[in-house]
Amino acid sequence: MITIEHPKEVDDLIVVRVSGTATKTDYEAAVPELENAVQLAKGPLSVLIRLENFQGWELEALWREIEFTLDKTGKLGRVAVLGETKLEEWGTKLSAAVAPTEMAYFPSDQEREALTWLRS
Repeated sequence: MITIEHPKEVDDLIVVRVSGTATKTDYEAAVPELENAVQLAKGPLSVLIRLENFQGWELEALWREIEFTLDKTGKLGRVAVLGETKLEEWGTKLSAAVAPTEMAYFPSDQEREALTWLRS
């Protein structure tokens, strides 16, 4: 499941919560809101991704994620991932190596640090 939040206290930031297994259907439902957030941002849109009881991506959903990210080159700011496992940390580091934007992993109890990094 994917849900998107728009914190009012921080401009040009969205919070994406991903739980369970992210499916292509989940991602397709989220894309219009993601597109809208990119369009409304005054600058590059920063993203805080919260992985909660995350079980992984279906292959089609992962591919759609990659397409979306590459299509938004220059429109996305930093991406911080809050996770719970070493596998999620490893996955973030692997993604960061090929992503067209800066990405960093933070343990789920370091949200404040992740937000500080997103704003710097």
